Amino acid sequence: MRSGSLAALDRARDRWEAVLRTVPNSEIEVAQAVFGVVDILNKNPNVVAAIEDTAREADDRARLVSDIFSGKVRDHVVELLMGLARDHWSEHGDLPLALDYLGVHTLLIGARNTNQLTDVEQELYVIMRTLRNQRGLRLTLSNLVYKPNKRSDLARQIFARYSSYTKELLARAVARLERGRTLAQALTIYLDLAAELDHHIVASVTSAIPLTREQEARLTAILTRTYNTAVAIHVTLDPSVIGGIRIHVGDDVIDGTLASRITALREQFTN
Repeated sequence: MRSGSLAALDRARDRWEAVLRTVPNSEIEVAQAVFGVVDILNKNPNVVAAIEDTAREADDRARLVSDIFSGKVRDHVVELLMGLARDHWSEHGDLPLALDYLGVHTLLIGARNTNQLTDVEQELYVIMRTLRNQRGLRLTLSNLVYKPNKRSDLARQIFARYSSYTKELLARAVARLERGRTLAQALTIYLDLAAELDHHIVASVTSAIPLTREQEARLTAILTRTYNTAVAIHVTLDPSVIGGIRIHVGDDVIDGTLASRITALREQFTN
């Protein structure tokens, strides 16, 4: 999204968080209603174009939303969409993207309100590792031959022991693959949003062997000083790195693995 749409999203998020405080313990149901509206909009691009059309008065756009959705979905969700319709969006299609983000944000707010946000973040990371290692499962959940709701239901069944918030986030990631995102990309976005809500950043660490608690604590302290903010690290084991560790923090990559050094030496000899 461009800056104009991001600003509109920020305004909507502030309004929406205030609304969510009035409907506690219903975040999952509300998020599902939001996702349902997003799916309807994505199937009707002409409706999206009309709602985003700044040539029309803001109240006219909001009235169109009300005419289409009132009585069909929760009143709070209709009001949310009416607020989005009144705002300005930089590019066509940004409004449904913002609404989908707010659905994910709703689930994360619910997890935070029930003191499960840290657990959800850890479970999402474990799911990412599982899918990375289980190619058959990854391909099945990503297979667009199967309907989104079938793949989502399968994901919920496979990870049934996880938090309800985690399962709904995974189900949404699976259902949204037809929008051009991979499952790993969607889950990474959700992880980043969870970290942002919990006021820290995430460092993905790849190592050939498990780190000791002391090593994890020392690495966390170093990264916290480096980035001047709280850092949570998630460790993935990969024997192919041979020794050392590789660290990803956002777009930053710190590669201190033996495998990378061996590759660099080979390239020097080849050249």
